[in-house]
Amino acid sequence: MDNLEAIYARHSVRNYTGVALDDAEARQLQQVIDTVSAASGLNIQLLRNNPQTFELVARFGAIRGCKDCIAFVAHKRDQDEAIGYWGQLIVLEAQKMGLNTCWARMFAQRKCQADCPPNAAVRIVIAVGHGVNNGSVRESKSATDVVTIASGATKPAWFDTAVEAALLAPTAMNRQAFSIALERDGEVCITAPGKGLTTIDLGIVRRNFDEAKTACANGSSPSNIDRVKRDGSFRVTLGKETQLGNGGA
Repeated sequence: MDNLEAIYARHSVRNYTGVALDDAEARQLQQVIDTVSAASGLNIQLLRNNPQTFELVARFGAIRGCKDCIAFVAHKRDQDEAIGYWGQLIVLEAQKMGLNTCWARMFAQRKCQADCPPNAAVRIVIAVGHGVNNGSVRESKSATDVVTIASGATKPAWFDTAVEAALLAPTAMNRQAFSIALERDGEVCITAPGKGLTTIDLGIVRRNFDEAKTACANGSSPSNIDRVKRDGSFRVTLGKETQLGNGGA
């Protein structure tokens, strides 16, 4: 499985079996985190056996049965986009390991056992483990909702796949509050309004877009990947289309 396949295969999972990562899984995931931490300069910590992180009164969006998580410790919010960008790479690597994940904006800050330097705090966590299931396809905007193409611009061969990968990125409340602009000179600008969690979302979206672009350049194609078209009416499996009905998944 390459990263493009992982993008199509992955769905957010909020319900877990209660089985913690085993030592081999934890070692492999820690190696990924160490590599990403070194490349990004971020403070990323794998927290094992810390289910208290998800002990919340709130019900909507709650994580249940998850023993382990990945915490992102930061001093300021100016690292938010980098957290999303590099954190999503960890998410894709976890998917390739056969693990389920969910970006968790709501968590018990005081019960999270991350090691935080003075004036730093956990900005966000990723639940990671063995889901009760592998999640499901969510409703999504279409490419026409988020893309603008400048007059005279030539659309690259990889562009549509990268846009679709961006639309598969998890975002807060599934708002998908981002825009993708293809400029006349071929440059692509991905933007999102506001700050905070929207900026983390922006980093996640950019990672999916970049991974799809790279995969296409390396010869990967979504034509043989199990996926759902953005209109929600077809499932594409190994290049064969089977109608499901409007909104089906």
